[in-house]
Amino acid sequence: MNTRIQIMDMDIDLLTKEGFCDAIETFLSGDSLSVVHMISLDYMDAYEQNELVQQVLSQADLVLPGEKTILSAHHADVLETAGMVVDYRCVLELAAPLHLEEKTFYLVLRDEKEARAVSRYLARFAPEENLVGVYVADGDMTEEALINDINTKLPDIILLSLDSTEQEEWLSNNKNKINTKLCFAAGSIMPLILRDNVYVPHWIRAVHLGSAYRFLLKIPYSHFFRKRIFKKRMDDYITKKKLEGNIRDDKKIQKDD
Repeated sequence: MNTRIQIMDMDIDLLTKEGFCDAIETFLSGDSLSVVHMISLDYMDAYEQNELVQQVLSQADLVLPGEKTILSAHHADVLETAGMVVDYRCVLELAAPLHLEEKTFYLVLRDEKEARAVSRYLARFAPEENLVGVYVADGDMTEEALINDINTKLPDIILLSLDSTEQEEWLSNNKNKINTKLCFAAGSIMPLILRDNVYVPHWIRAVHLGSAYRFLLKIPYSHFFRKRIFKKRMDDYITKKKLEGNIRDDKKIQKDD
């Protein structure tokens, strides 16, 4: 099953896990760069009206829900039970059938802290030597040097995580210059991933407080709280659309008069 649904003016692809695997395998065997976006509720709320974001998303090969909260109005739990891709966790569950341990990766990230966290996390799915390059936006490497480095090392997959709309500008400027197969744009969901998989400092583990530490950091991003935020934002969105409709109707009446 491959369906496209619209949530708050953004089109999102809804795939079965099998359909997602088929799509990724097709992308990795292609001759040009394919782009997969994974987006969060915060991203949708902040950038649904942004022209650059809309343009880049319209050119993406897939736009996937990065967190199942944004599927709350579509019975996310039922979709998950039915084997649909509802968040980033579903994607990572497919690491084995996608044979990610055989792929090479290049990271384009915000800063050194994120680079350390993502490198540590990626090691769960692929050998360390498969990470062929890391770029951080607050480092010394120029964008031109970055593109040259990517095209020299020829990674299978680029993991892109920059602040919006820097991420979209980077894709818009460089998509046609990059010699690779697949780019995952995950800037908006990276905070969720890192909080769900937070690194616990040694001293906290030593006093056996690791579980409590993880729990406290996850609370703001828990599905329960995010669903409440989604409901409020959807109510605001519906109200805004009704007001826009009334304004358009008023203008039409004035014009007719």
